[in-house]
Amino acid sequence: MINYRFVSKAALAITATAFVTLAAGFDGADLRSAVGRVARSIVDSPVRVPSAGTVEIAFSPKGGAEGLVVRVIDAAQVDIKVLAYAFTSARVTQALLRARKRGVSVALVVDENHNLSRESDGRARAALSALSTAGADVRVVSAFAIHHDKLILSDSKHVQTGSFNYTVSAETRNSEYVTVNWDNPALAEAFLPHFKRNQSLATQFATKY
Repeated sequence: MINYRFVSKAALAITATAFVTLAAGFDGADLRSAVGRVARSIVDSPVRVPSAGTVEIAFSPKGGAEGLVVRVIDAAQVDIKVLAYAFTSARVTQALLRARKRGVSVALVVDENHNLSRESDGRARAALSALSTAGADVRVVSAFAIHHDKLILSDSKHVQTGSFNYTVSAETRNSEYVTVNWDNPALAEAFLPHFKRNQSLATQFATKY
């Protein structure tokens, strides 16, 4: 039987602050090790949040999944946080670039090996370069066997999750789904420590490439 733990907004805020404070005292491999220890002790327990807002779903191939992702990005007025495994979708990249043009803060963390290895075809590198040039905070992470997240947090209240990678294949060839919980700030806040942990373990794209 799974024991669920209720986590308050204050506790989640303390968790996020702990990562920032920890990062200030370490660098390199020491930072990854230290952040990893804290992350495992704080984030790995299930979190339950109240249901709120509206849930919208879409599917692929060609069932509106990518379009729903783009709508989440286009709805952002303040900030967008993205965790991704594969990142080659031109439509998603263009939507993030539009967000930057209207002054939205964009932060992105993607799997380093999958997107930037010698075997990759260069589309991810081009997309990440364009976003970095446009002023997005673009980072690559290699701290995990696979950084398999597919997550967008928009304006600290809209949450997009699901199996959908941000790729053409996910939209046109694969069986995938996208789930968006509109207007649920508590859910967005529950995901925030996970985002901050992964971001803390990542390297700036502009610095490394």
